[in-house]
Amino acid sequence: LRLQSCAGVCGRDTPRLPREEIFKHLISVPDWKIDGSVTSISKSFVARNFKEAISFFNRVMEVAEVEGHHPDLHLTNYRDVQVVVSTHAIKGLSIYDFILAAKIDALPVEFSPKWLKAQ
Repeated sequence: LRLQSCAGVCGRDTPRLPREEIFKHLISVPDWKIDGSVTSISKSFVARNFKEAISFFNRVMEVAEVEGHHPDLHLTNYRDVQVVVSTHAIKGLSIYDFILAAKIDALPVEFSPKWLKAQ
């Protein structure tokens, strides 16, 4: 998936994925979870420190700008990171969400050693 692109193709006419396809694609991004309404996927982790959390957000921003597909980024407790991906134009999930998730998974990140050990 990460070798595919969202650039210039994601919009109001983007096909919404059927529920069974969503679960099929989720296997490709095992660190991501589906929200209760099956309209977004998210990934959460604890970064090593505040600087690493912000650096990760900047790396995500670079990918999102190239792809023209932008996630919601959340930072709490100075290093608790959550990335939420959905296709806003269709208020649901499309193949492009899984492409973006795979690209985000390929980005380097320094995790909190304590959090990583607990995983």
